[in-house]
Amino acid sequence: MIIKSSATSIASSDYAPETYSAELASQSEQIVCADDTIYEGKNQQETPLPNPLLKINKIYENIGKDLRLALNSWIAELRDQRAYSHHTLSSYGNDVSNFINFIMIHLGEGNLGLQALRELKVADFRSWLSERIGMQISARSNVRALSAIRSFFNHLARHNLVELDAINAVRRPKLAALLPKPIDEDAIINFLNLEYFFENDSSWITLRDRALYTILYSTGMRINEALNLKMQDLQTEIKICGKGKKDRVVIVLPIALERIRNYINACPHDLIRGYLFVGLRGKKLHASYVDNRLQELRDIHNLPDHASAHAFRHSFATHLIKNGADLRSVQELLGHESLSSTQIYTQIDDDNLLKVYSQTHPLEGMERKDHGG
Repeated sequence: MIIKSSATSIASSDYAPETYSAELASQSEQIVCADDTIYEGKNQQETPLPNPLLKINKIYENIGKDLRLALNSWIAELRDQRAYSHHTLSSYGNDVSNFINFIMIHLGEGNLGLQALRELKVADFRSWLSERIGMQISARSNVRALSAIRSFFNHLARHNLVELDAINAVRRPKLAALLPKPIDEDAIINFLNLEYFFENDSSWITLRDRALYTILYSTGMRINEALNLKMQDLQTEIKICGKGKKDRVVIVLPIALERIRNYINACPHDLIRGYLFVGLRGKKLHASYVDNRLQELRDIHNLPDHASAHAFRHSFATHLIKNGADLRSVQELLGHESLSSTQIYTQIDDDNLLKVYSQTHPLEGMERKDHGG
């Protein structure tokens, strides 16, 4: 059961900075944080956030109660209203915690509270970013960290607790284009048709892995989406709840369904009430287990170094577009909210794009006529 978070309850009113802590602490509503722990009434501001926000736990004793409450409220909003994943919550929590640690040292202040955050200047944010660059933290990690801090400050601003002028003046670090890395078509087809992956595996394990890899490549599912499948989900069209609780429909090809049935028939565990893809003890597989096995298989079967569960998704999109699928259809199949996220796959095979262009443009093949002036 999901209990209404404090983020919802305070969103309807504007809290002056001096009354924010008292108002929120006096509420009798239950506050849910990152792992379903419930904070009730006045006890909430005294209780550290639970896992996965370990970094925030460590700074709790060094920050003011008003900042503790703000962190609680922000995390609850990200989880319950914005449906952020466990991984994103953990990353954002770590980033904001590191920022608060830096500010405490930078300002020479202990027991940091909201007042100190209100007084931050552009130079303070730039000093934080400069230190990270000096530590050779990647531009991509710095972009994510800045996004996390902006998210937290935007949350505070919605309750009239800070102004956004300073942080909005900080420029986002430039990112080099990072293109997805698909697996070659022939290599992936040969891999999916191998007699076995690990020579010593039980036959049902081989059938399980073949079914899993086939459904990843044939549908473009994310690994966690595939591992969340259950027996009752198996149809030619499957409704998937993806990132941000965004629903989409994926099409399961006959070859994928056939391989799943072969696995089900051979599996020694009862799959009717549980998850479809299970391990030796009948428990649900984890994404890290799948990627670890694929990492071992790279050398055994001459797969590229970037071969991973997510590389099947990249390959799905790249090969569809390469073979003439339109971007909008691929966008829907992948569950991308923005078409720009899908367009990156068109940059992977420029030669193929030029070939399609030269074969389909109306002017192609017309005899060139030069007219003298």
